[in-house]
Amino acid sequence: MGRRRPFYGWVIVASSFVNQVINTGLGFQGFGTFFVPLQQEFGWNKTAISGARSAMQVESGVVDPFVGFLVDRWGPRPLMTLGTFLFGLGMVLFSFIHSLWAYYAVFVLIALGSSLGGFLVMTVAINNWFRRRRTLAVALAQLGLGVGGIAVIPLLVWAQTSFGWRTATFWGGLSVWAVGIPAALLMRRAPELYGQLPDGDRAAPPTTAVLPVGKPHAPSAASGDFSLREALHTHAFWFIGFGHGLSVMVVGAITVHQFAHMEQGVGLSRSAAAIVVTVLSASNIVGRLVAGMLGDHVPKRYLSAAGMLGSAVALVVLAFATSLGQAMVFGVLHGFCWGMRGPLMSAIRGEYFGRSSYGRIAGMTSLLTSSSALVGPIFAGVMADLMGDYRIGFVVLATISGAGCVLFFLARPPVLPPRMRRAGTAAP
Repeated sequence: MGRRRPFYGWVIVASSFVNQVINTGLGFQGFGTFFVPLQQEFGWNKTAISGARSAMQVESGVVDPFVGFLVDRWGPRPLMTLGTFLFGLGMVLFSFIHSLWAYYAVFVLIALGSSLGGFLVMTVAINNWFRRRRTLAVALAQLGLGVGGIAVIPLLVWAQTSFGWRTATFWGGLSVWAVGIPAALLMRRAPELYGQLPDGDRAAPPTTAVLPVGKPHAPSAASGDFSLREALHTHAFWFIGFGHGLSVMVVGAITVHQFAHMEQGVGLSRSAAAIVVTVLSASNIVGRLVAGMLGDHVPKRYLSAAGMLGSAVALVVLAFATSLGQAMVFGVLHGFCWGMRGPLMSAIRGEYFGRSSYGRIAGMTSLLTSSSALVGPIFAGVMADLMGDYRIGFVVLATISGAGCVLFFLARPPVLPPRMRRAGTAAP
């Protein structure tokens, strides 16, 4: 009997980890570090600057359902490679902007790259390679979000301060190509195509479906997987989708505006604000690890609800913070709760709806999350411009986070479609 091959699923996790370090450090969280430098150079108001982030969300909402279809059909490697190239190109072009329209144009390109080579593609790949340890695998991959905040954000702030934001952005784009593209080339579609099984199992689980290449997969009763149409007819799809949307709305608004609020509202220096974000990112890592350990054993909807409630408390703390210590409390609590929610959003869809149409289902959910994320940064910016600070806007966002807590609590596992009940199968 030959020696057993190492399970390639962990290479998928490692590649996804690198992808998330890049996307969060230079994109998602990194975006906030450019806020004040852009204000100082161009004199744009907060609403105009944060609008680019919302434009990214509009693009994501339009493109992600198509991306979900493509990754189900062709697999993650070609999409992630192309997306990473476009993301790096957008960063390089960002360093040359001199007008508001050019600023928005490059962020549309960055958003397209992020959609084709980012979170959705990564989660589809992991959902194909893992089942019993799905939450743990997603959590380990998403540790890249926290590591990106810890390692990349301070480096980005230092580069902006030492060499200017244009130089920092240009070299950031080159780094995306140098690191992200090789990582993307390691991605693979599904374990069955390489002589392995999900989780590295030796025997096929009774509901494991083999995912074919080159054509969309129509779930069979034996696979235990929901089709997109069947998922859309469940309450769970909509509760998870709207709950996730409120989560993204809150996280997006805070990520874009936290640096400006800590500098202009709390009164911290840029270096002190960067320290808070570093602490937030470290707490984010802890939260993801906790979710990875608990998420495959404790109902995911309860953990998600607890995360939303904790973020609501953190936002109230930030709204009324007047010192570095209070800002640190926000960073620890928000980072932990945001981190805990992250893996659960991906894993709960896989648990409820299976593997075969995961990309389509997650892509369709993006229509809900992107429309909510569109509102978050603009809302916080408008409130700050009108009221003179972020306090009231952050309190409203805390209330919205509380509403998300209720939605996740209500997201019970879906009733099986008629074809599965007739076949006597169980959901994955």
